[in-house]
Amino acid sequence: MPLRLEPHLEDAIASCSTGWLKNLLRKELPKVLEVKDTPAGHQQAQQWDALIKSKMVDRGLVSLRQQKNPITDVRRVIKAIDPNHPALQDVGFTPEEWTDINLPGEEAVAGRVAKPIENPDAISTMAGSLMASDEWSEIAAGVTVATGRRSAEVLKTAQFEIASKWSVWFTGALKRRSEPVTLRFEIPTLVEAERVVDAIGRLRTLVDTEGMDNRLVNRYFSNDVAQVCDRVFEGLVPPREGKDNLYTHLFRAVYGTIATFWFCPPSVPELEFRAAIQGHYKVLEEGRTELRRSLAAARHYFDYEIADGVIAKHGGRRKGVRLDEPGVKVLGEFRVDDVVEKEDKKMGLKRVLISEEDKEQVIEWQAQFAIASQDEAMGFVVEAAQKAFAIAELLDCDVEEVLGGVEEVLGQVSEGKAKLAEAERAISLIEKGGGGNQSVIEQSLAMANEFNGYLKQENEQLKQERGGLLSEVEQLRSRLAQFEAMQQQFQQFQQLFSGAAAAPVAAPRPAKTPEPVAVHEVAQNGTAATNTRPRSVDGRSSPDAEREINLIIDEIIQFNEQTAQDDEERWLINQSILNQLSTRSQSIIKRVLESRDDVQEHHDKYGMYGRRWNVGKDIEMLKTAIGLA
Repeated sequence: MPLRLEPHLEDAIASCSTGWLKNLLRKELPKVLEVKDTPAGHQQAQQWDALIKSKMVDRGLVSLRQQKNPITDVRRVIKAIDPNHPALQDVGFTPEEWTDINLPGEEAVAGRVAKPIENPDAISTMAGSLMASDEWSEIAAGVTVATGRRSAEVLKTAQFEIASKWSVWFTGALKRRSEPVTLRFEIPTLVEAERVVDAIGRLRTLVDTEGMDNRLVNRYFSNDVAQVCDRVFEGLVPPREGKDNLYTHLFRAVYGTIATFWFCPPSVPELEFRAAIQGHYKVLEEGRTELRRSLAAARHYFDYEIADGVIAKHGGRRKGVRLDEPGVKVLGEFRVDDVVEKEDKKMGLKRVLISEEDKEQVIEWQAQFAIASQDEAMGFVVEAAQKAFAIAELLDCDVEEVLGGVEEVLGQVSEGKAKLAEAERAISLIEKGGGGNQSVIEQSLAMANEFNGYLKQENEQLKQERGGLLSEVEQLRSRLAQFEAMQQQFQQFQQLFSGAAAAPVAAPRPAKTPEPVAVHEVAQNGTAATNTRPRSVDGRSSPDAEREINLIIDEIIQFNEQTAQDDEERWLINQSILNQLSTRSQSIIKRVLESRDDVQEHHDKYGMYGRRWNVGKDIEMLKTAIGLA
């Protein structure tokens, strides 16, 4: 009989998205809930964290990206039981690990070439026209382009308040990891703010997302919004190489590029401005309400750039070309006033701008080291700070103590030099005196031996430290090789060890929105045939569950036929892949697969066979493409 915990613990565990993790937490969760906010307690929490991650590795979740969603679920469960539980300080990822998860591979970034935007005004005009439509999908597409926000935010969570003629206050950002302080920040709009607020109000009356989580909102609505963007902006926004549709770049890179060109003050670094308007702030913690920008998402900022011809029409200006127009204001965060700190009465947020004195220092460094731009100068400052942290780590001190630590090292060097000089003077006296007395010679030799012993001791210590570091590197390489071997084995046998079924999720009922239509396939003779889903073969099925699996299969087939460019991008539809994309049980997945003849026909059409067809492919990419991310 399955293990059951107290009702409040079961309620918290129910938020997990996978059955195997629910079962694991039923067994292990009580252990971590007992830890105290003491050094010993935190050590216990760290050991528990390592245990949970080792269980993930056993299931083939080896990389940080693979462990991201399960770890997020684990933290969500603990927070649901106690938002201030001390174990939350130790369970999860470090800031450095989160950055590694979010940053792309170096080769992928190096291979990107920015695409030119030839007519930013036309993109803005088209967004305004879409917002005036009576179709919900067109309104949503217009708002996403005008504000740079995600479709789930526009359809469900976003709240806009007019800040100025061309900016709004925004709350409702997703991917904030349940922070205790709600994030609220000002963003520019590519259409007048009043029209944006009016459009979002009309949109909410046309689409009912009541009772739907963000995942379901994306699944049932985002594809329609993406299709509008692909259709309407095809001639205005050049497509990018890769697997993302055009919509992804409209709300991310294109919005940031145009907003920077129009509204970024010339004195503000472009990277900092983009981070601010797209909400890339560090997670706000309890008791810390200052906004701290995070640049870990910078990989998405520069997929597009304003075309040279457009820049030439504005006299070579690349930033803030509309700041001189009536009604256009600099975002409050970047206004250069005598007052450095500005208080937001509603949120109590303090925005700290760079002082004139610090700005002058940066300009002085820019001239001293022949740095071409202010962006590069800020990069120089950041690099210098990183070096300071590295020195502090070497000296085993805080950054504030680096100067003292360096002075201490210089003092030791100076002391060594003084001893050496004293020995040299003694030897010189001996040589001048034609031999001198024996005591002077012995004293000089003793001093030289003492200094030589000091140098040998330091040398041996350095050798030992180097040997220890080399040993650690070899151990890490060995563990990495083991993990890679384990990953290959788990990929081969993954579907044999799939987890238990998760509880069924009730299908959402979007009001005033057409129900999803059945997928149509084109027969060989050119006529369209409706793909009707057969009924379950026994009475144990759940209609909602089968409907969900059928919908996912339809989405994969549509992706393979319309989006995938070649066999490297097409996915074989089997129990293993459906188990990763759904929370339904293996038995339901198997029944649905056995009842659908079109799946095998689809595989035959593209010659997709064998269990290893999907090995090495990115499941997260597929989730995003079919609206499950």
